[in-house]
Amino acid sequence: MYSVLMVDDNVAMREALARSLTRRGCRVIRAASGVEGLEALRAGSFDVVITDLNMPERGGFWLWRHALILRPELRGRFVLMASEPLPEPRSLSLFMETERFVLKPLSLDTLWRQVEEVMEGVPRTPSRSRVEPDETTARP
Repeated sequence: MYSVLMVDDNVAMREALARSLTRRGCRVIRAASGVEGLEALRAGSFDVVITDLNMPERGGFWLWRHALILRPELRGRFVLMASEPLPEPRSLSLFMETERFVLKPLSLDTLWRQVEEVMEGVPRTPSRSRVEPDETTARP
């Protein structure tokens, strides 16, 4: 089905989300940091990149910026996950022009919908720019 790069420094979160996506037929490659994620992008291609915003060393925005330099075709194929603290509004608005953003804790169904929308090419709209958590949440 889809090839997904899952980047999160929290092992439990990364594994739970990867298992859920695998059960839905995705091929998931895992990375524990933005640096590892970029290395994975150098080694292979992916349909969707799901990344945590706040990680030690290099976070989700860093990965996004560097990934688009390396693979411009990934524009519109990122799903950024974040809890507090949120990025400053200017950085987030640049990202939100083409990408997707979900708040933790997040539901597995919500994440799956985001992946499907990326693959279906559903355009970004202000009302769909931020997905709030709901009742079925993935927790580390």
